[in-house]
Amino acid sequence: MSMTHQILAHTASQVSALAALAQTGAAEPTSPTFWMPVGASTISQGVDHTLDVINWICYVFFALVVGLMVWFVAKYRHRTGDKFRTDYPSHNTPLEITWSVIPTIIVIGIFVVGFRSYLDIYTAPKNAFDIKVTAQKWAWSFQYPNGAVSDDLYVPAGRPVRLILRSSDVLHSLYIPDFRVKRDIVPGRYTYAWFQCDFPTGQPGKTPRDPNAKTVSGPEDAAQAHRLFCTEYCGTGHSKMNRYVYVLDEASFGQWMIDQSQWMDKIPEEELYFKAGPKIFARCQQCHSIDGAVGIGPSWKGIVDRVKAYPFVGDGKEYGTWEDYVRTSILIPGKYVVPTYGNVMPSFKGQLNDKAIDAVLGYMQQLEKFDPKTGKLKAEFDPATGMKK
Repeated sequence: MSMTHQILAHTASQVSALAALAQTGAAEPTSPTFWMPVGASTISQGVDHTLDVINWICYVFFALVVGLMVWFVAKYRHRTGDKFRTDYPSHNTPLEITWSVIPTIIVIGIFVVGFRSYLDIYTAPKNAFDIKVTAQKWAWSFQYPNGAVSDDLYVPAGRPVRLILRSSDVLHSLYIPDFRVKRDIVPGRYTYAWFQCDFPTGQPGKTPRDPNAKTVSGPEDAAQAHRLFCTEYCGTGHSKMNRYVYVLDEASFGQWMIDQSQWMDKIPEEELYFKAGPKIFARCQQCHSIDGAVGIGPSWKGIVDRVKAYPFVGDGKEYGTWEDYVRTSILIPGKYVVPTYGNVMPSFKGQLNDKAIDAVLGYMQQLEKFDPKTGKLKAEFDPATGMKK
């Protein structure tokens, strides 16, 4: 069986599983409050309930303590002519028991309420759909069971999703506010997070996002998608790790996985640089520019000629051509570190195949055709042929 047929068969089985296991009773989203955004996952209500309990306890005791304090200050304030001085009490057993027992009961109550949500949050259901997540400076990579890879997170509606989290460099932390999900990602260790959203979101036609939308119509729209953040400071490009989460119905998600795993296979070699190149460059744009601007990494502008004559330390160049240099830098980024730049680039081994690297090489040779700000083909070039209109 060919690789393509294997992918199609695997994806078809996943779609069937999604249809069979999707829950019939969808959890309705909760409206945003002063403290929390819209609650879009099945665990949102439990988390929000725990927060409400703690908040109301704080409100009551804040009012009680401040009210008593103001009352005592007013009642027992110093008055002219007062000469009475009370003895300093050493202790008061009834009071000490009262202010020890009551807080203990309250804390135990908070623990019981919170522990129920804690168990729900940390225990993924057995039928969860697994997605591998790699955090790196400064991007996310989401890998699906059929081999598809994306920069934004796509998940099926109505089924629990488990994220298998790992870091390729430093500490990161994945946070999806609408789902009430946050989990630290530690180098050299796997961590897990799970959630379930029962209604599709991230579709066009409703701006701002309507959390009650239950239909899917067309490609994703970032204005309606859920936000995903890295909440562990991971370096100068930390803020560039903001991404989106799209929740698709079962049929749309299954089709998306097929398209995402095969999109580059359908592009002829001569069209790779302008059809696949901009999409791949979007993953590199956090660190590299194409107009000569200094960034976290060296600019791609002029890289073809620059690399041919670049004076690396050592007994001559280890690479044969500029293509070899770029390929090695993508797969083993620490081997050739450009002077004045740090060794901070993560490896893209396993994320970019040979065809993707060829697209990058072609893109670098044709940079004059692309907009420096967006990285996309300029308006004067035909998006179908890459030639001037």
